[in-house]
Amino acid sequence: MKRQTYVDEDGNTINQSFENKKPILYFFFVIGTILPIIIIIFIIVCIFKNNECLKVYDKLKEASLEYIKDQGNLPSLEGENTSIQISDLYSNQYLSSTNTNNTLCSGSIKVTKYKDDYVYTIDARNCGKCSVNQKYGGWSAEQSSYPSGKAIVDVIPYYNYYEKETSYTKWSDYYDDSELSDETSKYGIKLPLEEDKLPAIPTEGKIKNIENDTTYYYRYRNQSWKWYDIEGDYSEFSSEQPQGYANKDEGSERYTEWTAYSLNYPEEKDYRTIQSTTGYKFYYLNGNGKKIYYNSGQYSAREDVNTDKYDKKDEDTTTLYRYRDKQWRWYNGTKRKYSSLSSTAPYGKPFKDTETETLGNATNWDASIVVGESYDYRIIERKIMTRFRIEYDILSLKVLNKPLNRSAFEKKVKSSILEFASNPNYELEVTYKFKYRKS
Repeated sequence: MKRQTYVDEDGNTINQSFENKKPILYFFFVIGTILPIIIIIFIIVCIFKNNECLKVYDKLKEASLEYIKDQGNLPSLEGENTSIQISDLYSNQYLSSTNTNNTLCSGSIKVTKYKDDYVYTIDARNCGKCSVNQKYGGWSAEQSSYPSGKAIVDVIPYYNYYEKETSYTKWSDYYDDSELSDETSKYGIKLPLEEDKLPAIPTEGKIKNIENDTTYYYRYRNQSWKWYDIEGDYSEFSSEQPQGYANKDEGSERYTEWTAYSLNYPEEKDYRTIQSTTGYKFYYLNGNGKKIYYNSGQYSAREDVNTDKYDKKDEDTTTLYRYRDKQWRWYNGTKRKYSSLSSTAPYGKPFKDTETETLGNATNWDASIVVGESYDYRIIERKIMTRFRIEYDILSLKVLNKPLNRSAFEKKVKSSILEFASNPNYELEVTYKFKYRKS
């Protein structure tokens, strides 16, 4: 049988099979192009609406936190909560309708203390498209982990407890400020840099608090001078003979202070003492691993540097020098009779040569010191010293076989949560379960 053909107005052959398939092709075109566009638009609209409601909920959270703070009702005990009416946020000007899509929402917000933060359980009504009862379904079942990504979450505290016995360690040794951290600890005090210097507590102990106690420690140095018998015609101190003075008084001998260390070797003199030492470039590494040099990277003597801080040094070294000179008073006429160094005037030598002053070695630091009213030659230093002791609890095993919700717990212990938490004989343990509004 011969197949029938069709032509158009211009005499061109028409592919009849293609013509028959056109409706199907149109259907797939709609499915493949137009429908995805509609779905994408729908998703975008839903996301926009959801983000808009999340912004409203954030405003409700911010306003409720500020409101309960100002009212003095911020929950401080874990698991405790405060509920407020959303209408109060408007009437007390913590919110305006512009914050909530030009709508005066009603309903309530429960603010629950959860660890170091707060959970806001919002039940917003008459809030248009953001009304919780219209936007979300019922509550999920309770779960143990926090449901991240959920807009409306409720937290349910469960309670157990331990019996506890509070004890204190002995006091530690005393430490001065240089041995303490610059940062204040969570206990409100500065602790030793080496925390292993704190008193030890039993393995099962739980630190409750760390206390400190301060006292003054003292040390002193005595001043002494050379004393002499007559005034006479004497010069200022000098290493070399000053013009106009004929004689050197060997008994007045003193030393100058040591000079600072230098790269330059000093000129030699018969009255000069020269010392040398190894010079290094000391540094420490900052948080970024960069070298921070002492004295801008100049060579320095070890004794001049705080090597606890600048605890590293370059390999290259040099020699550094310093010196001090002997000096005397020079005189004409009668020579004085000088004493040896003494804090008080020796018999027959009433005059103090103040420029021969020498400061003796310091005593050891001590918690007490004998000063004496007549000790005007004594220079006393004092510093604050700090010691520590730890307050800790020893806990029993958990008393209850399983944690209970608030009402069951209060019934079990015959006390409110707040009263029980303040009882020094018990340690309250709060755990949590969560539920959320279903989308």
